[in-house]
Amino acid sequence: MENRMGIGYDVHILADGESLVLGGVKIPHDKGIQGHSDGDVLIHAVVDALLGAAGLGDMGKFFPSYDDAWKDISSLLFLEKSAEKLHNAGMEIVNIDSTIIIQE
Repeated sequence: MENRMGIGYDVHILADGESLVLGGVKIPHDKGIQGHSDGDVLIHAVVDALLGAAGLGDMGKFFPSYDDAWKDISSLLFLEKSAEKLHNAGMEIVNIDSTIIIQE
């Protein structure tokens, strides 16, 4: 099996009245991430990297923000569905390395 590497990133706006979710964990904070789904930038970046490494496209191809099916949904579902797509393509996730930078 050949090794592949993907690089993904995601950017969202911090906003009042939103939930702050990172890696599927809701973090108490006075601001949260504005997004169509739960706005989990960590999971979104990982999903984008996995799909890219597999040559399947990007997150927007499979989970477009204009589709109400993904409105307010947990981004962990994106990760689960993406892992299934990789498995169906005969690929295996071996390692994930990620960095989160948050500043006001």
